[in-house]
Amino acid sequence: MKIFLGEKANDLFKDEKFLEAWDRLLGLCPWATVFQSKEFVLTWYTIYNKYTPILLTDWDGYKLNGLFTLTINNKGEITAAGTNQAEYQVWLSTTEDSYFILKSSLKLIKRVFPNKPFVLKYLPPRSPVEQFNKESKWKKEVILKTHLQPLMVSNEKLLAQELKKKNRKEKVNRLKRKGSLNFAVISTIDEFLKIFDDLIIQSDFRKGAMYDKVTFQYEIERKDFLIRLFELGLLHVSILKLDDEIIASNAGIAGKEMVHLQGINSHSPFYAKYSPGILHFLMLGIELGKSGIEYFDLTPGGVKGYKEILSNCSQVAYEFKYLSPIKVKKELLNEAIKDKLKSLFEGLLKQNYQSFKIAQQFQNGKKKYNLLSKKGLKFFEFDGMNRVFSSRSKTYLTLSSIGKEGLQKVFKFSENKMADLLNFDESLGIITRKEFLFDCMKRIELGHSFFCLMSGNSLCAVLWYIPTNVSLGELSSPQGKSLNTGVMAFSYYQSQYLSVTHCLLYSVIKKVDVPFPVQLQLCSSQTKLKNHLKLRLNV
Repeated sequence: MKIFLGEKANDLFKDEKFLEAWDRLLGLCPWATVFQSKEFVLTWYTIYNKYTPILLTDWDGYKLNGLFTLTINNKGEITAAGTNQAEYQVWLSTTEDSYFILKSSLKLIKRVFPNKPFVLKYLPPRSPVEQFNKESKWKKEVILKTHLQPLMVSNEKLLAQELKKKNRKEKVNRLKRKGSLNFAVISTIDEFLKIFDDLIIQSDFRKGAMYDKVTFQYEIERKDFLIRLFELGLLHVSILKLDDEIIASNAGIAGKEMVHLQGINSHSPFYAKYSPGILHFLMLGIELGKSGIEYFDLTPGGVKGYKEILSNCSQVAYEFKYLSPIKVKKELLNEAIKDKLKSLFEGLLKQNYQSFKIAQQFQNGKKKYNLLSKKGLKFFEFDGMNRVFSSRSKTYLTLSSIGKEGLQKVFKFSENKMADLLNFDESLGIITRKEFLFDCMKRIELGHSFFCLMSGNSLCAVLWYIPTNVSLGELSSPQGKSLNTGVMAFSYYQSQYLSVTHCLLYSVIKKVDVPFPVQLQLCSSQTKLKNHLKLRLNV
C-alpha cells in the first residue's frame, strides 16, 4: 500500500486507467456502497476542496486490489472522503485481500499520521471485520462497535396496507379535503432547482429547532454538492404536494439496490398534525418497489421515533476506531462508566417510576410553558379577556395615530415565511437559536400564524396571531384551555427596532380584522426583563 496526498492524489484521479480499475474494484467488492464510487468521492473532493485528499492504494499502473479514499475532518481525525455525508465509510478490496488491505492501511496511517485518530462511521453490513474480534493484538488499538441499521423493504403490498390503516387513511382523507394531494418523483434538474430552496428551508428550520443544526446556512458547499449528485443520477428526489405547496420531501443518495436517508428530508410544520413525513416515506417505499429498488435505508443508530414506525427489516453496521492504546483505554473506561450510570438509572427508574413520571411531567411542563421567559426574552401579549399585567410604570400609545409612511423603504413585513425565522440572530444573547426555532416550530404546529418585521436580512421582530379556539401553548390560560378570542404575542423583537414594532402590530391587526381599538403598553422594568413589553386590549 502507498499513500498519495493532495496534488499527487489529484494527479492520480486524472488517470483513466486508474479510474477504470476503481470501477472494476467497486463492482467486485461485496460490501461497497455508492459512497465509495468514484462519482461520489471525486465530486466531494472537487466541491469540498478545503479538505486534503488522502489516497491509500496498491495501484501500480496496471492493477488495483485495494483502495481507501480519506481526508482529515474538522475534528482532526482521519476519516473517509465525504465525512458526515458519506453514511458508510469503508475500504474497497476483494474478499480475499480484505484483511491484508486494511492491516497495511492502518500501519501506513500510523506511520504518516502518528498522532491522529482514524475513525470510520459507519462500516456497512457485510464489512469483513471479524479478524479484529479474533486477534488480541488489535484490542489494544481498535474499538469496534455494532449499530442497528433499520431498513424499509420496498414491499408494495405491505406498505400499501400501512397507508390504509385507520389513522393514516384519516389523515390522507383530511389532506385531500384541503386540496389535491400528490406524490411525485423529481426527474429533471430544472424541476429540482425550482424546489430545492424550499426543501432547504424546511429542513434547516426543523433541524435547527430539534438539533440546533442549520447546515445549509453555514455549509455553502452542500447545496452545490447535492445538485451535482442529482446531475450524476446519484440523488433520488421525491415530494408530497398539497395543491402547489410541498408538505414533505426526501432527496436521498441512491445506489443500485437502495436509497439512503442521507441528503435532505423535510416536512412542513404547518401540516405536522397530518404526519406528512410518514405518509411521504410510505408512498416513497411503494414507488421504490415499482422501480425495482429493494430498500430504503433509514441509516444506523437504532430504531426510535419514525424509524420504528417505518422499518420492517434490519442489519448490523459497525463503528471503527483506530487509536493509540492510551486513548483506547480512556474511551473504553468512559463507555463503561456511561453504561454503569445508565444501568443504575434504569434500576432507580423501575423502583421510583411514579415519582420519576411526575418529575418528568413537571420538567416537560416547565420547558414548554416557560421556554421564552426563562432567559429574559422580551415578551408580551394581549387578549380579549382584558388580562392586565402588573407593571411599575406605564406609557400608552394609540396605534391608529401612528403613521407608517416611509417605513416600507427600510422595513418589510412577511407572513408565515420560515426563511425569515432562520435569520434569527443568536449573538444578541436573548435566547438560543434552538430555543427560538423550537418555540416557533411548536407554535406553527399548533396552528398559530406569524408575521416578521425585517430590515434587510435582519429579523427585527416576530408577532404571532393565535386564532379563536386554537391551543395557546405556553400562552394558555391558567386552566390550560384555549381562549374564546384571538390572541397576539411578540415572541421576539430587537430593542433598537422598538419604535416600529407597533407598525407591524397595526398591519397585522388590519390584516386579521381584529374589530376593536388597541393600545400599546410600554413597561419599564428593573428586573432582568428590561424594557419588557406587554399589550392591553381595550374592548
